[in-house]
Amino acid sequence: MKKVIKFFKGNKLELISILTIALPTIIDLFVQTLLGFFDLIMVGRLGNIAISSVGIGSAPILTITPLFFAVSIGTTAIISRAYGAKNFSEVKDAMKQSIILGIPISLIITLIFIFFGKEILGLISQNQSIDLALEYMKQTSLGIPFLCFNIIFAYAFRAINKSYIPMYNNMVSIALNIVLNYIFIFKLNLGVVGAGIATTLARGFVTLGYIYLLFFTDKYCISLKFRELIIEKVMIQRLLKIGIPAACEQTIFRVGMLIFEAFVINLGVNEYTAHKIALTAESFSFNLGFGFSVAGTALVGQHLGAKNINMAKKTAYLNAILALLVMSSFGIMFMLFPKIIISFFTKSKEIIPLASSALRIVSVAQPILAISMIFSGALRGAGDTKTVMYITSFGMFGIRIPLTYFLLYKLNLGLNGAWYVMIVDLSFRGIVCYLKFVQGRWQTIKV
Repeated sequence: MKKVIKFFKGNKLELISILTIALPTIIDLFVQTLLGFFDLIMVGRLGNIAISSVGIGSAPILTITPLFFAVSIGTTAIISRAYGAKNFSEVKDAMKQSIILGIPISLIITLIFIFFGKEILGLISQNQSIDLALEYMKQTSLGIPFLCFNIIFAYAFRAINKSYIPMYNNMVSIALNIVLNYIFIFKLNLGVVGAGIATTLARGFVTLGYIYLLFFTDKYCISLKFRELIIEKVMIQRLLKIGIPAACEQTIFRVGMLIFEAFVINLGVNEYTAHKIALTAESFSFNLGFGFSVAGTALVGQHLGAKNINMAKKTAYLNAILALLVMSSFGIMFMLFPKIIISFFTKSKEIIPLASSALRIVSVAQPILAISMIFSGALRGAGDTKTVMYITSFGMFGIRIPLTYFLLYKLNLGLNGAWYVMIVDLSFRGIVCYLKFVQGRWQTIKV
């Protein structure tokens, strides 16, 4: 214990830098997880079919969010390096072009989802009705532009060490969402459709908050004027050079997850409902790790911008230690108290055993998930998004998809089989991301 205390004291300044970004991000993500938690509770009062419909209706939107990460990861890498080098003109340029890129991307996707929603959902679920899921997706599709810009704005503020801005915005959002859920789901008796309307309105409110801070104040180095939104091809090319591999990585991952979810959906309503509840419970740990990953992405970029490679390395390793401690603690809780945790989401005697078993399985993967998240985030911060793309692609389509099919449909292991495969995939990605970071090619990448 004395060595641990000495270690943390010896790295006090670095730890403060990490926590300055990580803690607000963690609180922000925790708030978003609570939003999902309350959505599940409120929708859950309508029955298992309603929970399943929200899950199915959300899946396509989760699949396309990587396109928004294409812009946001490029934004983070360039803004964080420019911020570290104190090149504030480049910071503004990157912010302007990120917004310009987000406009056509979000509008095109919105139109595709509105006009082809039924066909898209038909590809996901073949064994149950998609009517409710389609109605939910129609409502949330209207909020896709809000989702796009919220992601871009949040990553930009985190890149300049202002993680508390997204945190405050989303804390207001969750309060608004809960109130709107109550009104639209129960008072207006709109059920699942009401949940979709509430989600879109809450996202729109967050977007308005960001627009005010960026365009109607001069407090931040990323603050702009509307007249400054002029296309600059060189900066757009730089953003896309980093962002396209990141988008491909996340798209491959999300498409793979969509296929993975389709496998689980076809197991039955109870199995899929248990799957979604277990994922929501596990997301409390995941979001903590993601907070440290975001800090690593921003700080590695800032240190590289300041030409301090040793500090970039040190930040990544400190992040990994913190994430390991936190996520391993959650892993212990998932292992020892899964039924208690799941009981917060549902009282169904059919669902609790299934979800508890899945949560106990994934408990052992929390340490390796921490390693995967931290070092993939560090590689992204350095601009090495291609390496992460290759690792994710093989993990998903070389391991997760074929192995899930084999365990579910050849060995008939049911929901547990799907979660066993998650451990194998996460272990592969964690080990390879760490080895690639140690090799050090990321230190020479130019953005």
